[in-house]
Amino acid sequence: MVFLVDETQGLTLSEILPNRTSVCKYLQYVDLYHLERYVVENCYKTGRERTLYDPLIMLKLIIVKFFREASYSDTLHSLTDQDCRDLGLPWTTEGYIVPAKSTLHHFVKYRLKEEGFEKLMEIIGKMVCSLSPEKSGIMDSTPLEASRYDQYAEFNPHYQCKMYKAHIFHLGDIPIFCSFSEGTKSDFTYATNLIKGVETMKPKITAVFADGGYDGFEIHADIHHFLHAKPVIDCRENAITHEDGDIERIDHWVNKLWKEGGSVHDSIEKKLEFLYEQGRHEQVGMYFRNQNLRDPAFDLVYSRRGDCERTHNNIKSIVKFDVRKVCNDSKRLYVLANFVIYQILLLGHLQNKIIPVQQLAQYF
Repeated sequence: MVFLVDETQGLTLSEILPNRTSVCKYLQYVDLYHLERYVVENCYKTGRERTLYDPLIMLKLIIVKFFREASYSDTLHSLTDQDCRDLGLPWTTEGYIVPAKSTLHHFVKYRLKEEGFEKLMEIIGKMVCSLSPEKSGIMDSTPLEASRYDQYAEFNPHYQCKMYKAHIFHLGDIPIFCSFSEGTKSDFTYATNLIKGVETMKPKITAVFADGGYDGFEIHADIHHFLHAKPVIDCRENAITHEDGDIERIDHWVNKLWKEGGSVHDSIEKKLEFLYEQGRHEQVGMYFRNQNLRDPAFDLVYSRRGDCERTHNNIKSIVKFDVRKVCNDSKRLYVLANFVIYQILLLGHLQNKIIPVQQLAQYF
Protein backbone atom coordinates (compact mmCIF):
# COMPACT_ATOMS: atom_id res chain seq x y z
CA MET A 1 0.00 0.00 0.00
CA VAL A 2 1.32 3.45 -0.99
CA PHE A 3 0.18 6.53 0.87
CA LEU A 4 0.27 10.11 -0.29
CA VAL A 5 0.30 11.57 3.19
CA ASP A 6 4.01 11.09 3.99
CA GLU A 7 5.18 13.18 1.06
CA THR A 8 2.26 15.54 0.59
CA GLN A 9 0.91 16.31 4.03
CA GLY A 10 -0.51 19.82 4.10
CA LEU A 11 -0.60 20.27 0.32
CA THR A 12 -3.77 21.20 -1.52
CA LEU A 13 -5.55 18.80 -3.78
CA SER A 14 -4.31 20.56 -6.94
CA GLU A 15 -0.71 20.21 -5.74
CA ILE A 16 -1.14 16.49 -5.01
CA LEU A 17 -3.00 15.54 -8.21
CA PRO A 18 -2.42 18.29 -10.78
CA ASN A 19 -3.88 16.23 -13.64
CA ARG A 20 -6.97 14.10 -14.08
CA THR A 21 -6.37 10.69 -12.55
CA SER A 22 -7.97 7.32 -13.19
CA VAL A 23 -9.95 6.05 -10.23
CA CYS A 24 -7.98 2.81 -10.67
CA LYS A 25 -4.78 4.70 -9.89
CA TYR A 26 -6.39 6.52 -6.98
CA LEU A 27 -7.43 3.23 -5.35
CA GLN A 28 -3.74 2.36 -4.88
CA TYR A 29 -3.69 5.09 -2.24
CA VAL A 30 -6.76 3.92 -0.32
CA ASP A 31 -6.28 1.50 2.58
CA LEU A 32 -8.91 -1.18 1.99
CA TYR A 33 -7.41 -3.80 4.32
CA HIS A 34 -10.35 -4.03 6.75
CA LEU A 35 -12.87 -4.18 3.92
CA GLU A 36 -10.85 -6.85 2.12
CA ARG A 37 -10.63 -8.91 5.29
CA TYR A 38 -14.41 -8.80 5.73
CA VAL A 39 -14.94 -9.94 2.12
CA VAL A 40 -12.44 -12.80 2.45
CA GLU A 41 -13.84 -14.04 5.75
CA ASN A 42 -17.55 -13.68 4.98
CA CYS A 43 -18.11 -13.82 1.23
CA TYR A 44 -16.05 -16.89 0.33
CA LYS A 45 -16.25 -20.45 1.65
CA THR A 46 -12.80 -20.75 3.15
CA GLY A 47 -11.00 -23.97 2.27
CA ARG A 48 -13.69 -25.23 -0.10
CA GLU A 49 -13.75 -22.63 -2.81
CA ARG A 50 -11.02 -21.44 -5.13
CA THR A 51 -11.23 -18.17 -6.97
CA LEU A 52 -9.18 -16.87 -9.87
CA TYR A 53 -9.56 -13.24 -8.84
CA ASP A 54 -8.30 -11.86 -5.57
CA PRO A 55 -11.18 -10.47 -3.44
CA LEU A 56 -9.38 -7.12 -3.25
CA ILE A 57 -9.34 -6.92 -7.04
CA MET A 58 -13.06 -7.71 -7.17
CA LEU A 59 -13.73 -5.03 -4.57
CA LYS A 60 -11.76 -2.47 -6.57
CA LEU A 61 -13.58 -3.45 -9.77
CA ILE A 62 -16.99 -2.77 -8.25
CA ILE A 63 -15.74 0.59 -6.99
CA VAL A 64 -14.77 1.42 -10.59
CA LYS A 65 -18.12 0.12 -11.87
CA PHE A 66 -20.26 2.26 -9.56
CA PHE A 67 -18.01 5.32 -9.79
CA ARG A 68 -18.10 5.27 -13.60
CA GLU A 69 -21.88 4.63 -13.49
CA ALA A 70 -21.44 1.92 -16.11
CA SER A 71 -22.94 -1.51 -16.66
CA TYR A 72 -20.88 -4.53 -15.66
CA SER A 73 -20.01 -5.14 -19.30
CA ASP A 74 -19.12 -1.51 -20.07
CA THR A 75 -17.00 -1.28 -16.92
CA LEU A 76 -14.80 -4.17 -18.00
CA HIS A 77 -14.52 -2.88 -21.56
CA SER A 78 -13.49 0.55 -20.27
CA LEU A 79 -10.38 -0.81 -18.53
CA THR A 80 -7.13 0.22 -20.18
CA ASP A 81 -3.86 -1.68 -19.78
CA GLN A 82 -2.80 0.95 -17.24
CA ASP A 83 -6.05 0.46 -15.34
CA CYS A 84 -5.41 -3.29 -15.26
CA ARG A 85 -1.91 -2.74 -13.92
CA ASP A 86 -3.16 -0.33 -11.26
CA LEU A 87 -5.88 -2.79 -10.19
CA GLY A 88 -3.44 -5.72 -10.06
CA LEU A 89 -5.27 -7.95 -12.54
CA PRO A 90 -3.47 -11.21 -13.46
CA TRP A 91 -1.18 -11.01 -16.50
CA THR A 92 -0.44 -13.70 -19.06
CA THR A 93 1.43 -13.65 -22.35
CA GLU A 94 -1.94 -13.07 -24.00
CA GLY A 95 -2.72 -10.02 -21.90
CA TYR A 96 -4.54 -9.21 -18.69
CA ILE A 97 -7.16 -11.66 -17.43
CA VAL A 98 -10.37 -9.71 -16.87
CA PRO A 99 -13.35 -11.37 -15.15
CA ALA A 100 -16.58 -11.91 -17.04
CA LYS A 101 -19.42 -9.49 -16.43
CA SER A 102 -21.39 -12.33 -14.83
CA THR A 103 -18.56 -12.86 -12.32
CA LEU A 104 -18.63 -9.21 -11.31
CA HIS A 105 -22.42 -9.23 -11.05
CA HIS A 106 -22.33 -12.41 -8.96
CA PHE A 107 -19.85 -10.76 -6.58
CA VAL A 108 -22.23 -7.85 -5.96
CA LYS A 109 -25.56 -9.69 -5.95
CA TYR A 110 -24.73 -13.03 -4.35
CA ARG A 111 -21.45 -12.66 -2.46
CA LEU A 112 -21.71 -9.23 -0.87
CA LYS A 113 -25.52 -8.86 -0.98
CA GLU A 114 -27.32 -6.21 1.06
CA GLU A 115 -25.89 -7.60 4.29
CA GLY A 116 -22.35 -7.28 2.99
CA PHE A 117 -22.74 -3.67 1.95
CA GLU A 118 -24.32 -2.88 5.32
CA LYS A 119 -21.30 -4.38 7.06
CA LEU A 120 -18.86 -2.52 4.79
CA MET A 121 -20.75 0.69 5.60
CA GLU A 122 -20.26 0.01 9.31
CA ILE A 123 -16.55 -0.75 8.88
CA ILE A 124 -15.99 2.41 6.86
CA GLY A 125 -18.00 4.42 9.38
CA LYS A 126 -15.75 3.22 12.21
CA MET A 127 -12.66 4.15 10.20
CA VAL A 128 -14.05 7.61 9.43
CA CYS A 129 -14.95 8.19 13.09
CA SER A 130 -11.43 7.21 14.20
CA LEU A 131 -9.74 9.46 11.61
CA SER A 132 -11.97 12.53 11.46
CA PRO A 133 -11.57 15.39 13.97
CA GLU A 134 -15.17 16.42 13.27
CA LYS A 135 -17.30 16.85 16.39
CA SER A 136 -20.73 17.40 14.82
CA GLY A 137 -23.21 14.86 13.50
CA ILE A 138 -26.10 15.65 11.16
CA MET A 139 -29.27 13.67 10.42
CA ASP A 140 -31.26 14.29 7.26
CA SER A 141 -32.94 12.49 4.36
CA THR A 142 -32.76 12.88 0.60
CA PRO A 143 -35.12 11.71 -2.17
CA LEU A 144 -34.13 8.80 -4.40
CA GLU A 145 -35.95 9.49 -7.61
CA ALA A 146 -37.77 6.63 -9.33
CA SER A 147 -39.12 6.35 -12.84
CA ARG A 148 -42.59 7.85 -13.24
CA TYR A 149 -43.62 4.45 -14.62
CA ASP A 150 -42.39 2.59 -11.52
CA GLN A 151 -45.44 0.71 -10.23
CA TYR A 152 -43.85 0.11 -6.83
CA ALA A 153 -42.64 3.62 -6.02
CA GLU A 154 -44.87 5.98 -4.05
CA PHE A 155 -45.64 9.54 -5.15
CA ASN A 156 -44.35 12.15 -2.71
CA PRO A 157 -46.45 15.34 -2.97
CA HIS A 158 -43.69 17.48 -1.44
CA TYR A 159 -41.12 16.53 -4.08
CA GLN A 160 -43.77 16.03 -6.79
CA CYS A 161 -42.30 12.75 -8.01
CA LYS A 162 -42.27 9.03 -7.45
CA MET A 163 -39.41 8.25 -5.14
CA TYR A 164 -37.83 6.39 -2.27
CA LYS A 165 -35.78 7.92 0.54
CA ALA A 166 -32.26 7.62 1.90
CA HIS A 167 -32.05 8.54 5.59
CA ILE A 168 -28.45 9.56 6.23
CA PHE A 169 -26.28 10.33 9.24
CA HIS A 170 -23.28 12.57 8.47
CA LEU A 171 -20.09 13.13 10.40
CA GLY A 172 -19.38 16.63 9.16
CA ASP A 173 -19.05 16.36 5.37
CA ILE A 174 -18.84 12.56 5.32
CA PRO A 175 -21.95 10.33 5.33
CA ILE A 176 -21.40 7.33 7.60
CA PHE A 177 -24.78 5.57 7.81
CA CYS A 178 -27.74 5.15 5.47
CA SER A 179 -31.22 3.61 5.74
CA PHE A 180 -33.47 2.99 2.74
CA SER A 181 -37.24 3.54 2.91
CA GLU A 182 -40.39 4.13 0.90
CA GLY A 183 -40.79 7.63 -0.48
CA THR A 184 -43.48 8.83 1.91
CA LYS A 185 -42.02 7.51 5.15
CA SER A 186 -41.46 10.10 7.86
CA ASP A 187 -37.89 11.06 8.72
CA PHE A 188 -38.95 10.82 12.36
CA THR A 189 -39.62 7.07 11.98
CA TYR A 190 -36.03 6.30 10.93
CA ALA A 191 -34.19 8.55 13.40
CA THR A 192 -33.63 5.94 16.10
CA ASN A 193 -32.36 3.45 13.50
CA LEU A 194 -29.78 6.05 12.39
CA ILE A 195 -28.76 6.82 15.95
CA LYS A 196 -28.32 3.17 16.96
CA GLY A 197 -26.52 2.38 13.72
CA VAL A 198 -23.98 5.14 14.33
CA GLU A 199 -23.53 4.19 18.00
CA THR A 200 -21.53 1.08 17.00
CA MET A 201 -19.09 3.31 15.10
CA LYS A 202 -18.14 5.13 18.34
CA PRO A 203 -18.13 8.70 16.96
CA LYS A 204 -16.42 11.35 19.07
CA ILE A 205 -19.17 13.93 18.63
CA THR A 206 -20.50 16.59 20.98
CA ALA A 207 -23.66 17.59 19.09
CA VAL A 208 -26.14 16.16 16.60
CA PHE A 209 -28.01 18.59 14.33
CA ALA A 210 -31.37 17.88 12.71
CA ASP A 211 -34.26 19.83 11.22
CA GLY A 212 -37.84 20.08 12.51
CA GLY A 213 -38.77 16.71 11.00
CA TYR A 214 -36.86 15.08 13.88
CA ASP A 215 -38.42 17.18 16.64
CA GLY A 216 -39.57 14.52 19.09
CA PHE A 217 -38.85 13.84 22.76
CA GLU A 218 -37.68 10.27 22.10
CA ILE A 219 -35.18 11.41 19.47
CA HIS A 220 -33.70 14.06 21.78
CA ALA A 221 -33.34 11.43 24.49
CA ASP A 222 -31.88 8.76 22.16
CA ILE A 223 -29.19 11.12 20.88
CA HIS A 224 -28.06 11.83 24.42
CA HIS A 225 -28.26 8.21 25.55
CA PHE A 226 -26.69 6.39 22.61
CA LEU A 227 -24.30 9.02 21.21
CA HIS A 228 -23.55 11.00 24.39
CA ALA A 229 -24.09 14.17 22.41
CA LYS A 230 -26.28 17.25 22.70
CA PRO A 231 -29.34 17.20 20.41
CA VAL A 232 -29.57 20.45 18.44
CA ILE A 233 -32.93 19.98 16.71
CA ASP A 234 -34.89 22.80 15.15
CA CYS A 235 -38.21 23.04 16.97
CA ARG A 236 -41.59 23.38 15.30
CA GLU A 237 -43.19 26.83 15.15
CA ASN A 238 -45.79 25.98 17.81
CA ALA A 239 -43.29 24.36 20.18
CA ILE A 240 -43.67 25.07 23.89
CA THR A 241 -41.68 24.18 26.98
CA HIS A 242 -42.86 21.32 29.20
CA GLU A 243 -42.85 21.38 32.98
CA ASP A 244 -41.64 17.78 33.21
CA GLY A 245 -38.45 18.86 31.47
CA ASP A 246 -37.51 21.37 34.18
CA ILE A 247 -34.88 20.62 36.83
CA GLU A 248 -37.46 20.57 39.63
CA ARG A 249 -39.46 17.79 37.96
CA ILE A 250 -36.28 15.93 37.03
CA ASP A 251 -35.28 15.94 40.71
CA HIS A 252 -38.81 14.97 41.75
CA TRP A 253 -38.73 11.80 39.65
CA VAL A 254 -35.15 10.92 40.53
CA ASN A 255 -36.07 11.19 44.21
CA LYS A 256 -39.29 9.22 43.66
CA LEU A 257 -37.24 6.39 42.18
CA TRP A 258 -34.66 6.36 44.96
CA LYS A 259 -35.19 2.66 45.58
CA GLU A 260 -33.91 1.97 42.04
CA GLY A 261 -30.76 4.00 42.75
CA GLY A 262 -31.77 7.57 41.97
CA SER A 263 -30.00 10.38 43.80
CA VAL A 264 -30.80 14.10 43.58
CA HIS A 265 -27.18 14.80 44.48
CA ASP A 266 -25.91 13.34 41.18
CA SER A 267 -24.96 15.53 38.23
CA ILE A 268 -27.67 16.39 35.72
CA GLU A 269 -26.00 14.03 33.26
CA LYS A 270 -26.30 11.10 35.64
CA LYS A 271 -29.86 12.01 36.53
CA LEU A 272 -30.91 12.08 32.90
CA GLU A 273 -29.19 8.79 32.18
CA PHE A 274 -30.84 7.24 35.23
CA LEU A 275 -34.30 8.39 34.14
CA TYR A 276 -33.69 7.10 30.61
CA GLU A 277 -32.78 3.69 32.01
CA GLN A 278 -35.97 3.76 34.07
CA GLY A 279 -37.99 4.18 30.89
CA ARG A 280 -38.71 7.91 31.23
CA HIS A 281 -37.42 8.73 27.76
CA GLU A 282 -39.94 11.46 27.06
CA GLN A 283 -39.00 13.38 30.20
CA VAL A 284 -35.32 13.26 29.24
CA GLY A 285 -36.23 14.52 25.78
CA MET A 286 -38.33 17.32 27.29
CA TYR A 287 -35.29 18.53 29.22
CA PHE A 288 -33.14 18.91 26.10
CA ARG A 289 -35.97 20.41 24.08
CA ASN A 290 -36.63 22.96 26.82
CA GLN A 291 -32.93 23.84 26.83
CA ASN A 292 -33.02 24.55 23.09
CA LEU A 293 -36.24 26.59 23.32
CA ARG A 294 -34.82 28.76 26.10
CA ASP A 295 -31.38 29.22 24.56
CA PRO A 296 -31.18 32.77 23.10
CA ALA A 297 -28.22 31.69 20.95
CA PHE A 298 -29.97 28.59 19.54
CA ASP A 299 -30.40 30.04 16.03
CA LEU A 300 -26.71 30.89 15.90
CA VAL A 301 -25.73 27.40 17.09
CA TYR A 302 -28.14 25.74 14.67
CA SER A 303 -26.75 27.80 11.77
CA ARG A 304 -23.50 25.87 12.17
CA ARG A 305 -25.36 22.71 11.21
CA GLY A 306 -23.56 22.48 7.88
CA ASP A 307 -24.94 22.06 4.40
CA CYS A 308 -25.85 18.38 4.25
CA GLU A 309 -27.93 19.11 1.14
CA ARG A 310 -24.68 19.91 -0.63
CA THR A 311 -23.35 16.50 0.43
CA HIS A 312 -26.50 14.82 -0.91
CA ASN A 313 -26.10 16.62 -4.22
CA ASN A 314 -22.46 15.64 -4.35
CA ILE A 315 -23.31 11.96 -3.83
CA LYS A 316 -25.79 12.16 -6.71
CA SER A 317 -23.22 13.83 -8.94
CA ILE A 318 -20.55 11.18 -8.26
CA VAL A 319 -22.54 7.92 -8.22
CA LYS A 320 -26.01 6.81 -9.37
CA PHE A 321 -27.86 7.58 -6.16
CA ASP A 322 -31.40 6.94 -7.38
CA VAL A 323 -33.55 3.92 -8.30
CA ARG A 324 -34.39 4.69 -11.92
CA LYS A 325 -34.12 1.61 -14.16
CA VAL A 326 -33.43 -0.66 -11.17
CA CYS A 327 -35.65 -3.72 -10.66
CA ASN A 328 -37.71 -3.65 -7.50
CA ASP A 329 -35.92 -6.42 -5.58
CA SER A 330 -32.50 -4.79 -6.20
CA LYS A 331 -33.29 -1.19 -5.27
CA ARG A 332 -32.06 -1.33 -1.70
CA LEU A 333 -28.97 -3.31 -2.74
CA TYR A 334 -27.87 -0.75 -5.33
CA VAL A 335 -28.64 2.25 -3.13
CA LEU A 336 -26.44 0.74 -0.40
CA ALA A 337 -23.75 -0.19 -2.94
CA ASN A 338 -23.54 3.33 -4.36
CA PHE A 339 -23.51 4.80 -0.85
CA VAL A 340 -20.62 2.54 0.22
CA ILE A 341 -18.59 3.27 -2.90
CA TYR A 342 -18.99 7.02 -2.28
CA GLN A 343 -17.83 6.46 1.31
CA ILE A 344 -14.73 4.60 0.10
CA LEU A 345 -13.78 7.44 -2.23
CA LEU A 346 -14.03 9.97 0.61
CA LEU A 347 -12.22 7.62 2.99
CA GLY A 348 -9.17 7.71 0.72
CA HIS A 349 -9.09 11.50 0.92
CA LEU A 350 -9.47 11.39 4.69
CA GLN A 351 -6.68 8.81 5.05
CA ASN A 352 -4.33 10.91 2.92
CA LYS A 353 -5.36 14.27 4.38
CA ILE A 354 -6.59 15.55 1.03
CA ILE A 355 -8.91 18.56 1.26
CA PRO A 356 -11.61 19.35 0.39
CA VAL A 357 -12.60 15.78 1.15
CA GLN A 358 -15.60 15.80 -1.22
CA GLN A 359 -13.76 17.02 -4.32
CA LEU A 360 -13.74 13.94 -6.53
CA ALA A 361 -14.18 15.53 -9.96
CA GLN A 362 -10.51 14.97 -10.89
CA TYR A 363 -10.99 11.19 -11.11
CA PHE A 364 -12.38 9.36 -14.12
